[in-house]
Amino acid sequence: MPEPTRPLRPLSVFALAGTLALTACGTGGGSPAEGDTRTVQAANGTVEIPDSPERIAVLWRPTLAALTLLGHDAVGTMGTPGEPDQGLAPFLPDDVDGAELTLVTSSPVEDDVNVEELATAAPDLIIGVSTPNGTQAGMLDTLEAIAPTVLLEWEGTGSWRGHLEEVARILDSEEEAEEVVGAYDTAVERARADLAGAGVDPAGTELSLVRLQSDTEIRLETPESFPGQVVADLGFARPDSQLEGEGDTDFVPHSYENLDRADGDAVFVLAGSGYPDAPSTFSDGLWASLGAVQEERVYRVDHDFWGSANYHGAHRIIEDVTAALTGEVSPAV
Repeated sequence: MPEPTRPLRPLSVFALAGTLALTACGTGGGSPAEGDTRTVQAANGTVEIPDSPERIAVLWRPTLAALTLLGHDAVGTMGTPGEPDQGLAPFLPDDVDGAELTLVTSSPVEDDVNVEELATAAPDLIIGVSTPNGTQAGMLDTLEAIAPTVLLEWEGTGSWRGHLEEVARILDSEEEAEEVVGAYDTAVERARADLAGAGVDPAGTELSLVRLQSDTEIRLETPESFPGQVVADLGFARPDSQLEGEGDTDFVPHSYENLDRADGDAVFVLAGSGYPDAPSTFSDGLWASLGAVQEERVYRVDHDFWGSANYHGAHRIIEDVTAALTGEVSPAV
């Protein structure tokens, strides 16, 4: 889930030094706290971490999801201040309130880490990401001054499965990860059975996944994208226009003049907080020419969940698709 980057927020060297000094008094600074330790391999090399970390901070929202799925809590996380649940609902179990978590950021972008807040959270382990942008890798020295820091490779939303496995390896929680994957596989099989019971043949049904990016751009999600992978697990076919991304992306961008390429046997329209003015119905204008609109097979879903690249979000996609195609929810026309 790479986010746009921007220059790091200026921070007083003296203020940071003072904060880290106070934190170090209680945590040992960037060294593991007293007790057993072990070494792990990460994108930033070999890192010595506490054998059983108790205060984990995460600098990527899918990492927060993995942490909760593996039975751990976070003392600090990325998020979006001011939004409901601080923008964390797609990354948490239903019974966890994201508003109660401590944020170590002022916005959702990758490099907007509030170092002072992070130090105050007094983590004994920080888990961040190494992305093509490389912004967290660029601030590694600062992070390591607070606590042992592990950076995990993240190459795009398609990394969601491997990311859980990597977090589990760092936390020595492989058995818990197997349970998470098993629960997902069970959900997929149950959904396939429910769809078959409703007379839906996924292999013969082309699902179109259309993200409303803005009032001038749509993005067609490919099978390599996060939602594309989940509907592929359900066995659905995809329109030819959505099989390959543009360049090294997992989507195909278009203007609304090319909306005809978004048609399918059923169309799922992904709209979320990134485009709050997105329409909620699709029977007017260019939409009216789509066969799926005419046949009332268009469904609006929450991109905040469908684009969240984690197992919590994957279950939401399964539930949404099954509910739509078995008639439990009404089309958005």
